[in-house]
Amino acid sequence: MHSFVNCEEGLAICCILFMGTPDFAAPCLKMLIEEGYELAAAVTQPDRPKGRGGRLSPPIVKEIAQSAGIRVLQPESPADICGEIEAMGIDICVTAAYGRILKKRFLKIPRLGTVNVHASLLPRYRGPSPIHMALLNGDAETGVTTMLTDAGVDTGPILMSESMPIGGGMYFSELHDALAELGASVLKKTIPAMLSGDIAPMPQDGSRASRAPIIQKGDGELDFSNSAERLVNTVRAFSVWPGATADIGGRRIKVHRAFNGGSSKGIAAPGIADANANATAPGAAQSAAQSDTSGIADANAGAATGSVVRVNRDALSILCGDGNLFNITRLQFENGRAMDISECWHNL
Repeated sequence: MHSFVNCEEGLAICCILFMGTPDFAAPCLKMLIEEGYELAAAVTQPDRPKGRGGRLSPPIVKEIAQSAGIRVLQPESPADICGEIEAMGIDICVTAAYGRILKKRFLKIPRLGTVNVHASLLPRYRGPSPIHMALLNGDAETGVTTMLTDAGVDTGPILMSESMPIGGGMYFSELHDALAELGASVLKKTIPAMLSGDIAPMPQDGSRASRAPIIQKGDGELDFSNSAERLVNTVRAFSVWPGATADIGGRRIKVHRAFNGGSSKGIAAPGIADANANATAPGAAQSAAQSDTSGIADANAGAATGSVVRVNRDALSILCGDGNLFNITRLQFENGRAMDISECWHNL
């Protein structure tokens, strides 16, 4: 258990090492700079190839730190710079999505400990994918926890936490950005409380812990034997990476936006529905029904799970294992761009 000594000098005596890499870390680093903390260095991962050309791209933490005149270190492993960090006289190390596990030697360096900004309400969702898991499981709320890092994975004592609701229309990008900003806000309250001794780290209840494992490329594959709600949550969770994907009508697509269309009962027209809802000429509806419906299954009582039972300007509707409709509103064909269904329904 850590205890913090009251420090009247506040910011003046607080030397911070910041460690982070992706966009989630950016608001935390910006906050520390804006609040005037002494930053000994910013540690981030090495530049990596990005895009089709494979051009080396710096992490956003590096860009922010350099623009503020802060020293940047980019080791392949934190162990490579232990000696260098030990010589800095660090009071607090702050980590936010750094992407590397810190060993015991490194954790002993900061005088007051290492504070990790984690995107969940610990002990729920320990691990690297807490935002994905909150969306995949359809949670109504999530939040941010600041904790003292120990030798385990997100097992250290809790400093502060703050919750936020997950809106039904939130996808990964929206929730990620909201939690990144919340993380900076919670960290802003945590550090002064540590320095003043007004915070008591609380051990986690390990019996309530759940895991948020590393996301694999196949995790976004859509299984239509699942419920429509589960499929929608899969799209929400994996819309950025690895993408929610499926084979529909013999074509590989990535689903960007979808919603639970409710029960499939009562669908009157098989195949392409409402193709000419505004047509007034005689025979228009019949002509629409006879248009190219390659790969589209009839929406009759015998339709198989995974069948497309309706497509129009509003949605591509697929029958799911729970008898509800998985309604796709934005998709992307292989080697194509993302499109609203209104742009491509006639080609399905």
